[in-house]
Amino acid sequence: MVSRWTAETSWTSRLKNEQAVELVVLRIGSGGVKLVFIDETENSKHLPDFYAVCAVAVDATKYALLKDAVDNALKKCGWCSDFEFKGSWIFSSSKGDKSVSTEQRVDAAKSMVAATTSDKNARVKCVMAWTDQGGGQEQHLKLVSQAVKKSLPQASEQGKGKNLVAVFADRKDGISRKNLSDAIVKVTESRGYSIVEDVVVVPSSCKWRGIVLADIFAYLGMWVYAGVRSKSTQLSLLDGEIKVTDSLLKKMASVQEVLSTGAGFHFVPRLRTAAG
Repeated sequence: MVSRWTAETSWTSRLKNEQAVELVVLRIGSGGVKLVFIDETENSKHLPDFYAVCAVAVDATKYALLKDAVDNALKKCGWCSDFEFKGSWIFSSSKGDKSVSTEQRVDAAKSMVAATTSDKNARVKCVMAWTDQGGGQEQHLKLVSQAVKKSLPQASEQGKGKNLVAVFADRKDGISRKNLSDAIVKVTESRGYSIVEDVVVVPSSCKWRGIVLADIFAYLGMWVYAGVRSKSTQLSLLDGEIKVTDSLLKKMASVQEVLSTGAGFHFVPRLRTAAG
């Protein structure tokens, strides 16, 4: 197994955020390497028992394309990189960069999601493991394991010992780094992969593009879940902060269409009306 280290802040602070993923790819080479990005979502006000973890897996060779897609979407809408771009802020013009309108945020999210698919196939596999029994560390680790396992294909026997995966997770208070690492290493090994060094736990930032994507997918997955419950539950996620217009709803429906038709998005367990 590849040697491991604990990815504490002291290590990541020596790097510019935008260089960290590229450094990992450079060190191990891009051929046959998987990158996995993990983030969680919840809404205690409107979905008090709902909790979910999203894992986005991509071949290292396709990372640059997704990185550019995130950068270009944020640049086009004029988003200031001093603020993180969160899925839960798509409908909240009072959070993050207040100069960017709600419709511009939706367009940016759609552009990022659209970049995860091509005319022929999905460029990523995105898995949202969810529960209606609330969060907590034990539940979080369980959902992380489910999402990561589903996102990774079983590694080939021919490449045994050479199948590598690098994992990046958004930092979450109350979650032990050791327990998180142990859970992820266990599941990646079960899929036939050696994890590169250790799980890299990172702070929220626009510079962590894979985490931005995982966060957006997580929020959109919650939006779909809420819609399965009822239309009123779905609209409650807007929290009354914006005026709900036909134009806005059409934009959001188009984002959801991209999510369901081309992005390789899967729910665990499966939603009865959701693709995947």
